[in-house]
Amino acid sequence: MGARAVKAVDRLALGCRLVLAGSLAAAAIGYASGWGLEAPLEVAIARTLSDVAPAETLNARALAAIEVEDVDLARGYADLAAELKRPLPAATLARLDAAEAPGATALRAARGVARGFATGAADSPAALGGALAADFTVVGDLRDLAGEGMKLARGEEANELILGLAAVGVAATAATLATASLAAPAKAGVSILKAARRTGALTAEFAADLGRRMTRTGGRGLDAARAAPGAAAADVGRGATGIAAVAGVATELRAVSAAAGGPAETVRLMRFVRSVDDLPELRRFSARFGKQTRAVAEVTGKASLRAFRVTIRVGELLMKHLLGVLMWVGGLLAGAVSNLGWRGARLVAARA
Repeated sequence: MGARAVKAVDRLALGCRLVLAGSLAAAAIGYASGWGLEAPLEVAIARTLSDVAPAETLNARALAAIEVEDVDLARGYADLAAELKRPLPAATLARLDAAEAPGATALRAARGVARGFATGAADSPAALGGALAADFTVVGDLRDLAGEGMKLARGEEANELILGLAAVGVAATAATLATASLAAPAKAGVSILKAARRTGALTAEFAADLGRRMTRTGGRGLDAARAAPGAAAADVGRGATGIAAVAGVATELRAVSAAAGGPAETVRLMRFVRSVDDLPELRRFSARFGKQTRAVAEVTGKASLRAFRVTIRVGELLMKHLLGVLMWVGGLLAGAVSNLGWRGARLVAARA
């Protein structure tokens, strides 16, 4: 019995020495290489926003948004500031409340909606709303088909994506009427994409990716329009084929709109999207942040939850829990080097 106890004590002493050596080696290697563990998503979000969204930045951005009458974005900054426990100054909140008052809202709408509806211009939030309203009807699609068709007739370069989307929009409108609104999501997606293209929010990478997909599924292209520019508005058949190319895109955009605060917000968020495959990530991002989505995207420069991945470095962990680490290492060190202690334990075990 005593011999077994002695062997157990010897093994325990050796184990302490090995754990001490391994711990010190791992800490040293981790500190030198920057190795670490990925933080949980919510922890990473809190850390990132804490770093990039100080109170002064949020206030300055909110005031700038109010100046250009982008009230939705200003409200997003205010809500984000409140969530981070960095509320905006009372003066800024008062200006925001005034901008959100019914009278001010009606005045902005009167100045921009009619112009956006008639021309497709989207140089202000209100005009963007008007352009989207036109695109949700067949009016905007026919206007764009006629406009791009006239360019072709004059030998000018037309916008191939707008032309293709307008044809799809006409087809989607017809399908919506024929199928009791079953094609409405595709129509809404087309409207958002056209508005994003017109405002410059659609990135070149996304436009190219979507164009390739529309071509592969037989969507109406520029060559077909050149062959019969006078029939651009009437040729719905090719546009109907193109519905398949935007169906998945439209589903994602609809979900983003529902979470982020409407189609106009989705249009502005498109500048953060580089490919069709990025849309599911934007959907998850907007589902997490809701009406603060664009404010968070503007502050961080990203519209993807993957952008919040933060690695907690070993060195940082050691410094954050320095006292506990020192006590742990000290205990291992004392156990590993205290020969007198181990000899006493062995003597007790041998007599047992």
